[in-house]
Amino acid sequence: MESFFAFVEFVKLIIRVIFLTIRSCFIGLFSTRKKDISDDIVLITGGGRGIGRALALEFAKYTPKHIILWGRTEETLKNTALVVRNMGVKCFYMVCDVSQSQDIYKNYADIKKMIGPVTILVNNAGIVHAKQIIDNSDEDVKETFGVNTLAHFWTIKAVLPDMIESNRGHLVSISSVLGLLGMRGVGDYCSSKFANTGFMEALQWEIQEYDNIYITSVHPYLVDNQMFAGLKLRFPWLVPPLNESYVASQTVSAVLYNQKCVVMPRIMLIVLWTKSLLPIDAMLPILKFTGVDKAMIDSPTAPKNVEFMRKTVSNQ
Repeated sequence: MESFFAFVEFVKLIIRVIFLTIRSCFIGLFSTRKKDISDDIVLITGGGRGIGRALALEFAKYTPKHIILWGRTEETLKNTALVVRNMGVKCFYMVCDVSQSQDIYKNYADIKKMIGPVTILVNNAGIVHAKQIIDNSDEDVKETFGVNTLAHFWTIKAVLPDMIESNRGHLVSISSVLGLLGMRGVGDYCSSKFANTGFMEALQWEIQEYDNIYITSVHPYLVDNQMFAGLKLRFPWLVPPLNESYVASQTVSAVLYNQKCVVMPRIMLIVLWTKSLLPIDAMLPILKFTGVDKAMIDSPTAPKNVEFMRKTVSNQ
């Protein structure tokens, strides 16, 4: 009898999975209902330049109540905030090292007093050292994880209690395809992004009872910006670099439609699907054929870029 009930539960599970899969595909393809963010307070880390700046300008198009920028460089933060204000949206910036938990807690307490609790958090700040694993100093690795991973813990620990109290919020992680697929020459970066992937999946379980708090993980492939300048693949025409504005627009769209995960470009889904099916010994020759194994160290512009690529590049 017990086995019969187990079988019935299993059949119910299969039917539910099929239903939820079809519903998710239908919503993704045909949903036209956008979320209104006119009463939201948006916090973007690494908001002064790069993807963070593009995100601030994209969010501003939908006139949120306030946009707050965090980063380590006051000049870039100030310039981005000015542009946002010229778009008719209130924008405030704070110099903040997101790798330091106490900086985050203090600054967030100030935000709550001056503006109110954050309802959309975008963890965007990132850093890459672009070295082989054995060439990374201990401080390099600590810094990478401090900015790329631990900062997500500190910011979410700061804002999530307010979101839970009001049952309202959206948590966004700007990760990378390199958080789903490893690459030679950026071991610290890949590791930190893989950690983010697991972190966001675990967080999804922890907030599932709150029906108005959403999570979005964003996994762009190669972005044409300073962080990965000089990186060249063997067939760039097959998967051309993404520009920052495109990544920002897709991210904001995912927030407006409450999408849980975004991988861009979509062709990378095929690569990730193939990786999940093939053994490692079979996958490595495919990646070598595309030039991924040498992309960070053998670009056509290597003679003038090698020293640059050995330095820290930050999107803060």
